[in-house]
Amino acid sequence: MTEAERIESLAADWLARRDGEVWSDVDQQALDAWIAESIAHRVAWLRLASAWQRGDRLSALHAPAAPAASHADSRAWLPRFSLQRIAAGVLIAVASASWLAWQYGPSLHGDRHYATAVGARQSVALRDGSMLTLNTATQLRASVNESERKVWLDDGEAYFDIAHDKDHPFVVIAGNRRITVLGTRFLVRRQGDQVKLTVEEGRVQVASTQDPKGGEPTVLTRNQSAVASANSLLVMSKSAKQINDELSWRQGRIVFDQTTLGEAATQFNRYNTRKLVIADPAIQGIRIGGSFDVHNMDGFVSLLKQGFGLSAQDVGNETRVSHPS
Repeated sequence: MTEAERIESLAADWLARRDGEVWSDVDQQALDAWIAESIAHRVAWLRLASAWQRGDRLSALHAPAAPAASHADSRAWLPRFSLQRIAAGVLIAVASASWLAWQYGPSLHGDRHYATAVGARQSVALRDGSMLTLNTATQLRASVNESERKVWLDDGEAYFDIAHDKDHPFVVIAGNRRITVLGTRFLVRRQGDQVKLTVEEGRVQVASTQDPKGGEPTVLTRNQSAVASANSLLVMSKSAKQINDELSWRQGRIVFDQTTLGEAATQFNRYNTRKLVIADPAIQGIRIGGSFDVHNMDGFVSLLKQGFGLSAQDVGNETRVSHPS
């Protein structure tokens, strides 16, 4: 057995144990420690866990409903666990082939394309062990191989958890900005020519792709954010709470903190095909706070009615909010 196959086998064992009957906090800490030991461990775990998750979704879609197991039958979980072990064995072969291609095979034939629909999120495990989370309506291309690590954010928003590799900096191209990192966690949102960058952990270097002389790059560190337009870059510091609120979409939530009603509507509209329209300019500036499910627009509108005495009317594909007539 090669070293790559041994690592994949260990990852499969961890996965089967985690989905077994007993899994404690001590087990989770041991798994986290094993993943942190090396990039090879991280890559194997992310790839196998991702394939496992996709398999679970397919099973849920196609499997007939099963009767509930009796509490008296302490062996009810055994067949399920055995099937997991078989599935893990199959995944080892698939994942090992992918691992060997990354370690010794040729580069990717072209870029890998990823896209999410309005209201959707997607997690992507890259070959180097980096993890990307794509937010609603996002389009992204990635070229990650033995010679380069590069991503193009064409539109939307993505959270980057980058595996450290001092010999191969990770580069994100968003509009006319080049973002370079070694290993860190950060968020990038592109909307037309505007690019917003927020650093949760580590250091990120931002430079223009259109400056023929290279220019002096700007370095952002933990809890810093930057907004870049065509010819300007504004850097600001944020609190840990503000950063957490900004990242809440990864749990399917929007957090408002003294946010205007107009901006709140804009945020909801990013995640829903039905649009929220603030029809009365006089109420655009009302400030609100709270945490909301990105898809629960009806609940949000209901609170506007109860809390502010506003009225709402459904017109076509819009919910229009205004002062009561």
